[in-house]
Amino acid sequence: MSASGGAWGTVRVTDVPASETSADPSYWAQWTKDSEYGLRWHSLGRHFGIRAYGVNANVADAGRELVVRHEETEFGGQEELYVIVRGRARFECDGEAVELGPGEALYARAEVTRSAVALEDGTLVLMVGGVPGKPYEADWDTG
Repeated sequence: MSASGGAWGTVRVTDVPASETSADPSYWAQWTKDSEYGLRWHSLGRHFGIRAYGVNANVADAGRELVVRHEETEFGGQEELYVIVRGRARFECDGEAVELGPGEALYARAEVTRSAVALEDGTLVLMVGGVPGKPYEADWDTG
């Protein structure tokens, strides 16, 4: 990370590893059978120490899960924004399919069941989330 006094920093997204939890295949087992899913996860919030919102990225080759099928009501009601940085992805939101390419974004409220599959090798999605009206609580923060 390049930084100026800790107030800002830069990093290549794909150089940021998953957190210990996200890298553990057993964490993802309830959502995916892809044992390598967490290995492609990039924990940007933890890397930078961001405490205002959740932010992660994931990379997948064509045909692989980019975003596991889930909704966020049981996880505190988080809204999420997905931005395709490179490649193409097919999202499914409450059973409706939508394809996104570089520079395109999708917003999902907590109750929306969503998932995404990469349509091109090296597809990179940036994910930002938070709970409306509540301060963000980093789940990676151990104190």
